[in-house]
Amino acid sequence: MLLLFDIDGTLLQSHGVGRRAVEHSLSARFGRPIDTSSVTFSGKTDPQIFREILSDPSIAGDLPDDLDVAVRQACEAYARRMHETWDEATVEALPGAVELVRALHADGEPLGLLTGNLEPMAYLKVNRIGLGREFPLGAFGSDHEDRNQLPLVALERARQLGALDLAAEHLVLIGDTPRDVQAAQAVGAKSVAVATGRFSAEELEASRPTVLLETLEAFDLASVA
Repeated sequence: MLLLFDIDGTLLQSHGVGRRAVEHSLSARFGRPIDTSSVTFSGKTDPQIFREILSDPSIAGDLPDDLDVAVRQACEAYARRMHETWDEATVEALPGAVELVRALHADGEPLGLLTGNLEPMAYLKVNRIGLGREFPLGAFGSDHEDRNQLPLVALERARQLGALDLAAEHLVLIGDTPRDVQAAQAVGAKSVAVATGRFSAEELEASRPTVLLETLEAFDLASVA
């Protein structure tokens, strides 16, 4: 079994620093204020978020001549801004998150990250709450724009590290949005939905996760074994 953790809304809360960095980087690009309040970020990969923004004429204006290039450049500008502002950001570990990850790691449970963040941003964030070495592998928004493809990326990386008998049904995705649950369902994996992000327990339950929790303090490994 391989436990794959989402970051934002699951392990930690950074109080909008990511959205502010997105808006700052895009405002610098277009030379005018960019408001992304109409765009939902939760559960999406960073490239997907930028593609939606840059494709919306009500936000960005005319569609770029080469949208793929524009998305890549926007991701690069965003990453630079995050590195510039991250040390001053207010970041809080969510209830039970650090304790759970450390306990699982100490018990020898295989752990990884599965997140829409670009890989450097993912480790920048988890390092802030004292984690990082507990996650020797992961799948990130920088690997694929479609979150449903990320479980298979993580699976292949686990196999490269020696887990040759690991299959998709042995993956457990732990996240705070219906998109985390859907990514698990797309490959036949299990899911743990935790109501510490923007979605209520009722909204998460409608996505039919394997396990539904109010916080990670209630996580029980036996429930997904």
